Amino acid sequence: MRMGQEKLNGMSTDNLALRQLEDYDLGRPGTLFAGGIELSVDQAYALQSAVVNLRCKRGEKVIGYKVGCTSPAIRSQLGIDHCIMGRLFDTEQYASGTSVSGKAYAGLACEGELAIELSRPPTPRDFQTKGLPDCVSRVFPVIELHQYVIRSQKPDAAELIANNALHAGVVAGSGIKALDHGTPSLSLYKDGILLETCCSITLTTTIASSLRWLMHHLNVIGIEMRAGQMILTGSVLGLFSIKETCSLRMKSEPFGEVEAFIEYEDVV
Repeated sequence: MRMGQEKLNGMSTDNLALRQLEDYDLGRPGTLFAGGIELSVDQAYALQSAVVNLRCKRGEKVIGYKVGCTSPAIRSQLGIDHCIMGRLFDTEQYASGTSVSGKAYAGLACEGELAIELSRPPTPRDFQTKGLPDCVSRVFPVIELHQYVIRSQKPDAAELIANNALHAGVVAGSGIKALDHGTPSLSLYKDGILLETCCSITLTTTIASSLRWLMHHLNVIGIEMRAGQMILTGSVLGLFSIKETCSLRMKSEPFGEVEAFIEYEDVV
C-alpha cells in the first residue's frame, strides 16, 4: 500500500511516520494535520502501520486492537460514519486503580467500554449464531484513554486513523469468562456522579459486530489475530473530556468494574 506523493508535500511514508511518532512521544500528536495534509483512508492506515513498525523496532509489542466509532453517539461526536481500527501496545496497559497523570496527554478524554480476550483467532463460523462468539474467552470492562486532539478544520477519518484511532492507553478490570447473562449494563461515574449509563443487549451484540468487522478488515491487509490478544470492542457511551483531577469508575453487570484516578495536580 503506497501513499500518493502528490498529496503529501513530497514526504515519504517513512518520514511522515518518524514525525508522527516524535509528535506522539512529545505529547503533541498529529501536528501534520494542522498544515492541511490530506490522506485517503488507505493512506492513513499505511501511515498508522509505519508508526507501528517504528514502535515495535524500539521494543514495544502489539497486544491487540481497538475498534472505534462503533456507536451513533461516537460517530456523531467525531464526524465519521464507519468503524476504524487502532493498535494496542504493551507499554500503555494499566491495572484497575492506577493513577494517571492528565498532564501527560494532549486533550485527555476517556471512554468506558467492554473489551475481550481471544481464546483463538475468530472465524466466520463464530458469527453464525447470536450471542458472544465462541472465540471469546473473557469479557472485561475498561476505561480507554485518548489523545483527543483534532487538528484538521473538521473531524476526518484519515486523521483519526493516522493517530491510531486516538488511542493512548487502557485501564482494565479483570472481568469474567465469556458467558451470556441476559441483559448487561454499563455505567460510567466521575467522582461518584453518573455520567452515562446503558442497559441493553447492544453491549454484547456490539462485541460480535465489532469483532466480525475487525476480522474482515485485518484479513484484507493480511493480518491474523492470535489467542490471548485484547480487543477493545467500542463504546456505546460517549467520549468524555477530562480536564481536572478526578476518579473514574465504570461498573458493568455481569462483567465487573474498573477504576482510574486522573491527576492534574503536582505530587510533592
